[in-house]
Amino acid sequence: MNLKTTLLIATLLLFTACGGGGSSSSKYKDSKMSCQPATSVNIFSKTDIETFSIDNPINEPKILLANNPTFSTTALAFDKKGIYELFQTEYYWADETVKNFDYSNYTSPQTLINDLRNSKDRWSSSMTKKYYANLTSQKSGGFGFSCQDVTDGCHVTYVRIDSPADKIGLKRSDVITKINGKKATRINIYKTGQELEKIATFTVKRKNTNETCTGSVTPRDYTYKVAKGEVIHSPKNEKVGYFRLDSFMGAENIVTQIDDAFDNFKKENIKKLVIDLRYNGGGSVTVASKLLDKLSITQNEKEQCTLAWNDDFKKNNSTYRFKKDSNSLDLEQILFLTTQDSASASELVISAMKPYLSEENIVTIGDKTHGKPVGMSRREDKNHYYFLINFVVKNSLGFYDYFEGLPVTSGCDINDDPFHEMGDPKESMLKAALHYVDTGSCK
Repeated sequence: MNLKTTLLIATLLLFTACGGGGSSSSKYKDSKMSCQPATSVNIFSKTDIETFSIDNPINEPKILLANNPTFSTTALAFDKKGIYELFQTEYYWADETVKNFDYSNYTSPQTLINDLRNSKDRWSSSMTKKYYANLTSQKSGGFGFSCQDVTDGCHVTYVRIDSPADKIGLKRSDVITKINGKKATRINIYKTGQELEKIATFTVKRKNTNETCTGSVTPRDYTYKVAKGEVIHSPKNEKVGYFRLDSFMGAENIVTQIDDAFDNFKKENIKKLVIDLRYNGGGSVTVASKLLDKLSITQNEKEQCTLAWNDDFKKNNSTYRFKKDSNSLDLEQILFLTTQDSASASELVISAMKPYLSEENIVTIGDKTHGKPVGMSRREDKNHYYFLINFVVKNSLGFYDYFEGLPVTSGCDINDDPFHEMGDPKESMLKAALHYVDTGSCK
């Protein structure tokens, strides 16, 4: 077998991203949003509000990125035999892999993987090494936001932390009505975002403050963040930590960002914490374990989770345990905000904490999660990385059967709210969490 089989990093669900290197914003003549009161800001028609259904903005990259993400512009050579041998050996469902499979005519590694995957497997995949490098380094290109068409323009549903759009003050819930003087649509925003280094001007209606705003931003290669923490208060003035985490991809960068947030939570003596995982499709098990370390000071050396391989590869089983850090918290209650885009490492964190806090103090708000209690190691040939399902992820009670997703807490089924910013106490999911802190119920 030609594939290198060194276990590099245990990786769970990977979401789509691409782009180039990061650039300093100092050389760009961007202008932050300048807003004026408007007598009336009628952004959304009744139809917009009634029919709006938010897409996962991280998996919908056409506006976020300068270019359509593609694994390669030309077909790259790949190790067909090596892939098939992995399916027959390390693959979690190896004993169910088709025998004597003819792989000789395949020209795409992903097509071959798709045809070999077990019926339970929605995730095994391949990607080029360049594509993976951009993904794990938190680099991309373009403006750094996604939006969806509405009657009066394009409604911003997601803004990447520290992206060019974020730095000029574009907000989730804004409606871009014009770009460079023309009516804004997803298509023309996307096309403008492809013109790297060419400044673009937005006109925005901001419904929540009844303002009309303008700002300019240069689409470019940039480095973004995936974690952000702040201290907020419930309606009854209880101090609560809010931690937004968009991904577990990119170990060193993310751990630093997690530490920054939890240093402040520790300083503020946070006892109740909201963790917003609504768009977090997963990533590194190691990063998930590092986050778990922050969530308890009383479980030191106790089991977080075990990665359990198939019967022939039990030697690869590994157990992660709590390690108390200087900024670990003594939490009384954790409230997770989730959607069906919350997957893999996100689900691992929720499942791992369930044995250690009472049911009323591990709260899941929003929608049931994606349902991926499995993960993969990384294998490679000359041009590609391969991620085939290798193990199930068990919590300390041995539980892992959530292929249908982890359910929300009773009474806490709350729709995602694209009409407010993430982290805004008025946003429906966070509002429900703060209500739960005060009353013990979401509604």
